[in-house]
Parts: sequence; structure tokens; C-alpha cells
Amino acid sequence: MDAKCGQHPDRPADRGTCGRCGTFVCDECAITAREGVLCTECLRLLDRGPYVKHARILSVLMMVHGGLVAAAGLSYVLFGGFILDELADIPADPSDPTSGMLPELTVGVFALIALVQIGPGVLQALAGWRLFHLNGVVMAWAGALVGLVGCLGCYCAPTSLAIASYAIFVLTRDDVRARIAVGVPPASPAS
Repeated sequence: MDAKCGQHPDRPADRGTCGRCGTFVCDECAITAREGVLCTECLRLLDRGPYVKHARILSVLMMVHGGLVAAAGLSYVLFGGFILDELADIPADPSDPTSGMLPELTVGVFALIALVQIGPGVLQALAGWRLFHLNGVVMAWAGALVGLVGCLGCYCAPTSLAIASYAIFVLTRDDVRARIAVGVPPASPAS
């Protein structure tokens, strides 16, 4: 006697059993996940975890915050270009050999500030994107923590700290960790 699917008793259980509940599954009901085969009902239950919706909220906050931090870094590049243009018009002081270095030094400082903002901002936005698809917990942690670099710019310090705190709250929840461990997108857009 062949095993039949738990959801479709008229179909054979071609994919074996669900790794979480043990229900026999057919091809239509089976979802290939990191931890093996899951049934669609187990995935729906994982999607309904009490804190899973917070992971999606956190992901949007990370994408927005990361984009704003990267945009702030780009503004330093733009502002540094304007400063360089203005400093180029100022003649160097012949009695001070270091006065000719002022434009290059200024541009170097602005470029460093820009890199410190753009890199973490882009990483945080990408981490938020992966977390939105309930994938990449390590990248989510990295994005939340590297977002603290935004504290170097006073305007982003409160939001950087708030997002890092919220990430600690959300990413340590058992239901969120279990859902992300599956490694597949949500079962339905409404979840």
C-alpha cells in the first residue's frame, strides 16, 4: 500500500514526509527548504509566528535607513566637490608650504566620511532586502550592527540605535529564527 498525501488523499506521497510535522506530502504540497521538505501548512504556520511580521517591518526600516545613510554619504561626495571647486580659486600662500595641500586634504576627509557612510548604508539596505524575503539572518545581523556606523553622523544616531535595538529584539525570537532557517519566501503575500 502506497502512502498518500495528507492534503490530497487521491495522490501518492511522492516527496516523502514533512520534516516538521511528519505528514506525507505530494509534489504540490512539498516545499524544498534548507532543512529538508516542508508541507505548505507548516510553512503557513511558520509565517504566522507572533514576531515574524516584525522581521518584515525591521527589513523595511533597514532598507529605508540604509538608503538614507548611503544618500548622506553621496551628499558628502557632492559637497566635497563644491568645496574643492571653491578652494581651487584660493591662491596658495608662498610662505606656507602646506597651504597648497588644503584642497587635497579637504577632499580626502570628505571622501573618507562618504565611504564610511555609503558602504554601511548599502550593506544595511541589502540586508534589509534579504530579510524582507525572510532569508539571510547573518546578513540581517551584520546590516543592523553595521548600521551603527550611522552614529558617526549625528543625524542618524537615534535611528541607528533604534534599528539595532529593534533588530536585537526581533532576530532573537524563536519563531523568527525558525522561519528564517527555512530559507524560502513567505507562503503567500498576505502573511
